[in-house]
Amino acid sequence: MFRFLFRSVKYTFLSVLVAAAAAKLLLRSRAAPDTEELDMVTVYGGSDLVSVADPFYGGKITGMFSGTRIDLRRAQPAPTGVHLDLAIVFSGLQVIVPVGWRVHSDATVALAGFTDNTGSTDDPDSPILHLSGYAVFAGVRVVSKPTVEVVPS
Repeated sequence: MFRFLFRSVKYTFLSVLVAAAAAKLLLRSRAAPDTEELDMVTVYGGSDLVSVADPFYGGKITGMFSGTRIDLRRAQPAPTGVHLDLAIVFSGLQVIVPVGWRVHSDATVALAGFTDNTGSTDDPDSPILHLSGYAVFAGVRVVSKPTVEVVPS
């Protein structure tokens, strides 16, 4: 029984590694600071994006065996809010939003962690970040930080 279980886990893990390698070769990331709707792919590495898009609609984030950080403090949210569709496996994702944004998550989290450290407001007029998709063996964290403004000298 244990031999069967061990083999099943081993082959499943190997399959995920092969799928990640194939994704690294086949998928291309389309994420730049001014991209209004991103398609961010991070496999076997790390990625850091500071969005300045106006408006910013959101997009898809795929992460396998990686770490990804997205800073939305300089982005202007679309009137319908920002929608991020997640596919995070064996990875970490941090989303930074300005103070005062609301966060709503419908993402499926399996053997993973999801943390919302924003202290979301109840103001219906404040911008909203919608998260959907899934995170497996992963960590997803949403934090709010004040927007840093550059003061001319």
